Amino acid sequence: MAEVRKLRQRSQQTSARISAVLERIRQGDKDEHAAAVPQLLTPQLQLELRSWARPSLVVIGSSTGGPEALTQVLCHLTPPLPPILIVQHIPAMFSRLLAERLDGASQLHVREAATGNDLQPNHVYIAPGKQHMELERMAGQLRLNCHPGPKVNSVCPSVDVLFDSVARLMGDKALGVILTGMGRDGADGLLRMRQAGAHTLGQDEASSVVYGMPRAAFECHAVEHQITLEDMAQAIICAART
Repeated sequence: MAEVRKLRQRSQQTSARISAVLERIRQGDKDEHAAAVPQLLTPQLQLELRSWARPSLVVIGSSTGGPEALTQVLCHLTPPLPPILIVQHIPAMFSRLLAERLDGASQLHVREAATGNDLQPNHVYIAPGKQHMELERMAGQLRLNCHPGPKVNSVCPSVDVLFDSVARLMGDKALGVILTGMGRDGADGLLRMRQAGAHTLGQDEASSVVYGMPRAAFECHAVEHQITLEDMAQAIICAART
């Protein structure tokens, strides 16, 4: 019973944090965590991002501070965009709640992923808690495979599991993004994506709640550009808009 109470309390805290971010954005609060209008990227960086080949898929990994960061990013993403896959380190009972909250805040369609989902433009798929999410080719079509499995980098779902599958199947036709989080999950997978020809972005230290995953990815040369959280949505749009 104590464990159940603990889980409920964490669920309420996660829900409250996401609601607070959404409320600040709706009210146009200009604080550093929820700017109503993202700051502009430099003209030079915008030109570079727009010169990249258009990806067929965007993949994002996040952990500590991720729900708030994802809210900030998805609130400012607008169609048209390719499918977006997200791995957020989160317990099983919270991933659907996160997807529902983000769906209500975004102009994109956000859902908890399930095995067999095909990938639709302007849709966002969030890995279920306690399940790895991989991209697979089934009957000639790219689909999702969500499954329980051993922890990778001490976590399940693992960002590396998703990024590795994208590196294998998408090559240079993907955009990889790593956001705030503890540890180094996603760093090696993002590097393999970059080595396969994909373009990559990472959240900068100043705007990260925990500069662990983005730091590890940057230090192993997996990240092409470090971007502030406030600018990340605009960077994704510049790089990925068809």
